[in-house]
Amino acid sequence: MGLENLEYEEGQTPLDPDEKDGLLIPAISNRRELDEAAQRNIEEARGYYW
Repeated sequence: MGLENLEYEEGQTPLDPDEKDGLLIPAISNRRELDEAAQRNIEEARGYYW
């Protein structure tokens, strides 16, 4: 049994090294965390501009 057969629920998909390269928040490790950080940034920007 190898790790290649793992199934992830939506949002649990790990980021590969290329996707993680250059992230400003190094603790982000999966798609859900990345999406949540992006949403927070959008909401914060809306507060400044709208």
